[in-house]
Amino acid sequence: MIFTRLSLKNFKSYDDAEIKFNEGISVIVGENGAGKSTILEAISFALFKQHTAKKIDDLIRNGSDDGMYVELDFISNGKEYRVVRDKKGSQLKSTFLKKTSSNSNFIPVCAGDKEVTNEIRSVLDIDSDLFLNAIYIRQGEIAELVDKTAAEKKQLIGKLLGIDSLEKAWKNLQPFISSYENKKSELKGRLASANETYEEREKKISLLNTLKERGLELEKEVAEVTELKEEIANDKLNMEREKEIYDNFCHNLEVEQEALTSLEKDKSILHDRLDEIKEAEEKMLRLEKFTKKLPLYLDFEKSVTSIQQLKVKEDEINRNLESIREQKTIVEAEQEGYSNYMACEEELEKLKDRKSKIEQELVGITQLEENKKELLKVIEENRNDINSFFSTTKDELYDNGLSQDILTDVDKFSQLEEVTNNFLDEISDKIESINKEINEKKEENVKFKEAMKSADKPLNELDEVDNQCPLCQSEITSAKKVELKKYYSDIISENRSLIYNNDENIHLLKKNRDNFAQKEENVKEISKNIIEYKHKFAQLEKDLGKLNRIDEGLESKDYINSKLGEIILSISREEVKHEEYQASYEKYNKAKGALDVLDSETETQYNLNQVQNEIDTHIRNIEIAIEQDSHLSNDITTQELQNRINDLKQKEEEYNQLKGFVKNKKSLEGQLTSKKEDIDWKYNKIDNIKSNIENSKYDREKYDKLIYSSEVFEKRYERFSEELNGIKGQSKEVIEQVKSLTTKVLEDNRAKEELDGVNKYLIILNSIRELYGKNGIQKDLRNYSKPVIQKYTKDFFNQFNFNYSDLILDDNYDVSVFGPEGETSLNMVSGGEKIAIALALRLGITQAMSKGDLETILLDEPTIYLDSFRKHELINLLKEMSMLPQMIIVTHETQLENAATNLIKVEKNNGISKVIIEN
Repeated sequence: MIFTRLSLKNFKSYDDAEIKFNEGISVIVGENGAGKSTILEAISFALFKQHTAKKIDDLIRNGSDDGMYVELDFISNGKEYRVVRDKKGSQLKSTFLKKTSSNSNFIPVCAGDKEVTNEIRSVLDIDSDLFLNAIYIRQGEIAELVDKTAAEKKQLIGKLLGIDSLEKAWKNLQPFISSYENKKSELKGRLASANETYEEREKKISLLNTLKERGLELEKEVAEVTELKEEIANDKLNMEREKEIYDNFCHNLEVEQEALTSLEKDKSILHDRLDEIKEAEEKMLRLEKFTKKLPLYLDFEKSVTSIQQLKVKEDEINRNLESIREQKTIVEAEQEGYSNYMACEEELEKLKDRKSKIEQELVGITQLEENKKELLKVIEENRNDINSFFSTTKDELYDNGLSQDILTDVDKFSQLEEVTNNFLDEISDKIESINKEINEKKEENVKFKEAMKSADKPLNELDEVDNQCPLCQSEITSAKKVELKKYYSDIISENRSLIYNNDENIHLLKKNRDNFAQKEENVKEISKNIIEYKHKFAQLEKDLGKLNRIDEGLESKDYINSKLGEIILSISREEVKHEEYQASYEKYNKAKGALDVLDSETETQYNLNQVQNEIDTHIRNIEIAIEQDSHLSNDITTQELQNRINDLKQKEEEYNQLKGFVKNKKSLEGQLTSKKEDIDWKYNKIDNIKSNIENSKYDREKYDKLIYSSEVFEKRYERFSEELNGIKGQSKEVIEQVKSLTTKVLEDNRAKEELDGVNKYLIILNSIRELYGKNGIQKDLRNYSKPVIQKYTKDFFNQFNFNYSDLILDDNYDVSVFGPEGETSLNMVSGGEKIAIALALRLGITQAMSKGDLETILLDEPTIYLDSFRKHELINLLKEMSMLPQMIIVTHETQLENAATNLIKVEKNNGISKVIIEN
């Protein structure tokens, strides 16, 4: 894996930064706290979301409201990839992209935190732990390998190899095993009383059988008592029926005797009422002659009263008739004035309606004038804005490289849009061409490096062998050896020169590409603005059309004003005539209203004739009444007449009351006859009831004995039933106890099975824990990894050209080297050699963990915790490193700047980190 680019926005102390990594040694330098280590943390966050903050929100730069953005480009197995982590609001959006070819754009592969992390793990064949332990060498790790004791170094190397995870698993299994040991003890405790529970259940089952036998005996006795009870109950029921009949006869006798007494009393009352009716009949004969005169007197009174009322009505009708004739005269006189008034009223309504419509038209025209002013202002502003934009846009296109010859003939938006899009296509093609050329140069560099590597190996071997060809192993002369060394050296020199030239060309091409990329962004922004102003130009054309329509509407203003003046004059003339006819209109309406309230003249005349006829009829009725009764005359006063009528009414009322009383005579006579018959029937019925009582089968003594026997057997039945119910209740309780005990027995059986399972599981867990222990997988992993780490450590150590022929690791990862004086331990070598061994060991561990395919490492402050001498030695060693294609070092040591092929300086101003790249 080779890192190529890192882009940061609002990540911790960075506002907006982009860092491009090349192969070789990239050194990130700056003051303490400037934000150097943040770059490595950003790489770790982009790949595996690993960071040092408590939560992701703490990674967002203070004071930023736009979220956070991290973008990392890298190469793995010759393919280019990009990972994006974008934090906005509460959501973190993760995206993984790749290029299908060197000339293509990045295309999405997957999205989502889990999916992206899994895809990166698949592409790189490492997970987050391996990344942190292998590729990412943290602060102080090299110093620890120098200064720590053997046990501490063993623990540190175990942590890097992941052995500490096995140790952690070994320790974490103990509480898990303890919980199952506790479970085992708990189950044993639960099973301690299992035998007692089983015996208790058997006792309850035996008791239940005993209760069942006694219950069957009681059920038999209850059945016998029930049978005897039923026999006595039948005898008792028959006797109770006879008793009920006897009691009914006695009760009926009492009732009939009471009824006979009541009938005798009613008979006496009827005799008395018939005597009273006889007296009333005699009095009615005396009152009858007076009652016949009352209707005559009432008719006389009615006629006198009616004549008085009709005379009043006759006067009223005569007045109404005179008023009707007077109002008719007024209506006929004012008819013409009323008609003229109504005609004026109608004409005024029409004129006012026309006036209102014309005034509304004038209001609309006034609004059009206002709209025209506003529209003219908008049109002028938009026209100036569009003209300014058109001119400015052409200048901007010219500034970005578009030919003036092309821009000269452009005077329309469609033409401007077309030349802009064509220019944008040209820029894109140019960028694509440059990218293709850069990739070709990079591919050439890879070939040149391979050629150098192919020449470097035999060149080194020529120094190690005596007069022997390193390729074919044949004997060669010293001259031939010198010739071969010169040949291989020339190849290396020539290819190094070619690589240098290509790197220079790539740098220039990238600079040129960045210029075109900036132009592309500028032209894209111009294109977007052209579309916006194209819509604004279309709106301007619409506004001009609207202005023409407003002008057409304003041309009719003078004609409408003239028409309004004519209508106002017409209204004035009509209002004068309207006032002239108003008096006639009011008189006509008043008279017409009066006629509407009054009846018609014909009807009123008819009513007058009717009243006069009724008066004549009542006069004739009075004359007839005077002829029939001498006490009546035309001179009789109203009071005398009323007194006479009241006296006759009183006599008539008394007569009618007596008449109603006498009406009941026949009914009372019939009732008296019926009462006599009822009395005779009651005497016969009482005699029959007395006979039935004497012949009854009811025996009081026998009935009392049956009641006693019934009570005795009922008590015996209740005693047996109570005992039986007690047994049933006890049996039910015992059954529940048996069920509960059976459930507990089943639970105990399940607990026994569970205990067996726990015992077996504990055996498995203890076996697994033993496997994870120091003498298990941990030991196997150390034994397996030690020779691999030793090999890679030796390879790295050999690069430093110390006078040692071999390097070995013991079981505790203590290092020994072999030189001219034999074996030497780490404690006995010089300070510089000790640093070289520590660095080689750390890189050997990294190479082993990455399966020998190590292309890059990240070193965070490698010189920290080292004294000045060791710092100097480590810096010199890092300068000599050549096995790794890429090394990214974070340091505040300025001496390392000389080792950098890519120098990245970090500065912090006002709390914001900035990146300055120097090649």
